Amino acid sequence: MHVVITLLGLLGAGLFWWYRLRAAGVAVRTIADAAGRAHGAAKRRRFRNRAAESPFAAIDDPVVGAATVVIAMAQDQGVFDDTAEHRLRETLLPVAGSPALVDEAVIYGKWAAGQCAEASTALRHVAPYLKQTLTPAERGQLLAIAETVIDPATGTSAHREQLLRTLVARLEV
Repeated sequence: MHVVITLLGLLGAGLFWWYRLRAAGVAVRTIADAAGRAHGAAKRRRFRNRAAESPFAAIDDPVVGAATVVIAMAQDQGVFDDTAEHRLRETLLPVAGSPALVDEAVIYGKWAAGQCAEASTALRHVAPYLKQTLTPAERGQLLAIAETVIDPATGTSAHREQLLRTLVARLEV
C-alpha cells in the first residue's frame, strides 16, 4: 500500500510541476507576443510620423528622388502633363533599368510633388539625399533629365533657369 501511495504522490508532484512549467511557457510566449506587438506599433508610429512630417522622408531610392524633384520642378514651372510624363519616363528608363521602377518613381513623385506648394520644398528635402547617393556624373544626368522634362514653352524662361540653377546649387554639379 505504501508503494501505491508513493507512486501516486510522485505522479501528483510530476503533474503539478508539469502544469507549472506549461503555465510558465504560456506566460513567456504571451510576454514575447506583447513585446513583438509593441515593437511593431513603435515602428508603425515612427513611419507614420515621418510620413506625416514630410512625404520626402520616405524616399530611399535615387530614381524615386530624382523623379520627385523633376516633377516638382515641372509643376512649379507650369504643367506636368502627359507629354512631360512621357519625356520623364523615356529619360529615366536607361537610368532605372526597369519599367516597374520607373512606374513606381513617377507615381510616388507625382504624389509627393503634389504634397508641396513649390519646388524649393522638394529640392530642400530631397537634394541632400541625391547629393549623397549620386556620383557627379549621375548628378549631371539628373540635370540633363530636368532640362529635358521642364518645358520651356510653359512659364517664364527666367523661372525655369532659376529652378535649374537651384538644382545645380543643391546638387553641387
